[in-house]
Amino acid sequence: MKPPSMSLADLLTIVPHSSVAGPVNALLNQVTCDSREVTPGTLFVALKGFQRDGRAYAREAYERGARVVLAHGDPLEPIPADLTWVVCPRDREAFSAAAAALYGTADCTVRLVGVTGTNGKTTTAYLLRSIFRQAGGAGMLGTIEYDDGEGLRPATRTTPEAHEIHRWIRLLQERGIPYGAMEVSSHSLVLARVKHVPFRVAAFTNLTRDHLDFHHTMEAYYRAKRALFDLLTQDGTAVVNLTDPYGQRLAEEIRQRHPLSVGLDRRAQIFPESFEMDLTGIRGSLATPFGRVKVRSTLTGGYNLQNLLVAAASALSAGATPDQVSEGIASLAGVPGRTERVDAGQPFHLLVDYAHTDDALKNLLQTLRELQPRRIITVFGCGGDRDRSKRPLMGAVAARLSDVLFLTSDNPRTEEPAAIARDAEAGIRPELRPDKSFRTVLDRRQAMREALAEAGPGDVVVVAGKGHEREQIIGEQRLPFHDPTVLRELLREMGWR
Repeated sequence: MKPPSMSLADLLTIVPHSSVAGPVNALLNQVTCDSREVTPGTLFVALKGFQRDGRAYAREAYERGARVVLAHGDPLEPIPADLTWVVCPRDREAFSAAAAALYGTADCTVRLVGVTGTNGKTTTAYLLRSIFRQAGGAGMLGTIEYDDGEGLRPATRTTPEAHEIHRWIRLLQERGIPYGAMEVSSHSLVLARVKHVPFRVAAFTNLTRDHLDFHHTMEAYYRAKRALFDLLTQDGTAVVNLTDPYGQRLAEEIRQRHPLSVGLDRRAQIFPESFEMDLTGIRGSLATPFGRVKVRSTLTGGYNLQNLLVAAASALSAGATPDQVSEGIASLAGVPGRTERVDAGQPFHLLVDYAHTDDALKNLLQTLRELQPRRIITVFGCGGDRDRSKRPLMGAVAARLSDVLFLTSDNPRTEEPAAIARDAEAGIRPELRPDKSFRTVLDRRQAMREALAEAGPGDVVVVAGKGHEREQIIGEQRLPFHDPTVLRELLREMGWR
């Protein structure tokens, strides 16, 4: 990638700031908020974090070659005479503006699709990438991986920091890759990471209870998601799922943008004309203003039908043809950790899913219940240091829709696993009946082992909560733990290959 360049003087005409101490003739060629990434010519942005103050790393940035620091306040210690200090009280907005300016993304030709919502972002992004590969090529930023069109790397967060986003857009532009799909988290919207991203399409999947440890109220959570639609380009398209009540509200609030609606019936502009669904997938056709889209997918469940609708609408709005949408949907074999099948020849179905909210768990288990297995055996836990209020709700859903339930640890982080389990048990106990079996097994591997030993022909075993994750966070430790891999190991121990 050719390094961009801009003088600090020119950048200061764009970036919101309140004061400058030092010369403004420095030539800048990149920007970062990580002092370890600094090289000469880098603008270092000392963000005010939730746990650390970026100003504490200004000295390290200077030693690595930075001669300009942008920060939310004055230096914490005396600075060298040749270091320019820019105070930007709106530091995250300034960071976003600087990244967009330095990487020159305001007028990029890459057609960017941002997907937001509580559930379905990852599956929708994978569908979009698969479709866009049929239409000329695509990159993707999301929960599982970052794809710049030529290589993959594991994701560090659902939506990365502003400099990573704009560097990615620049790479797509220079490589001639026409499309980009992004998962856009509510955190990234509040923290202005995507403030200056030129979205051609913004899509809303749904909104259910999650992240209230950060947003505090559902109204604040909704307002964060809604902010994505203020970032659309002038000719951009909003795609809204009317199946969700918050989607109905959003469609009404942004009606002046003439949003493209999707849903399960003819009240939406894009809807399934016909479909059939079983454990092998979804088949049917979608009616759209762009023409009929045939669907053949290994994904299953009503919630995935909604994801297919959102992906199809977004891709068509971005310029893909109905045939490319059909081919892209059919060519996606699956999404890691999203209703992921684990098959070693055992006589029961075994699924791994990232469902870690009560709504996601309900959608998953209801779908399986409708497919009439002999029994549903569920293994799940709740994350530590996160919204405690959803734990009894998850417990109640799991107990109501499962025949056999194993409560275990997810990522306990710094909380006691037994205390987390007690919160979930508060929702489980009222739902138990004589025909249901419930056990608490805090060791996740052991809980899986017992669930597999319990299963027989015609059963479905669901291991929920961690999905694609490859670590279990216990205290300050990150221990290797990948649900599909562990399950395959346990199946081998049981004699299945």
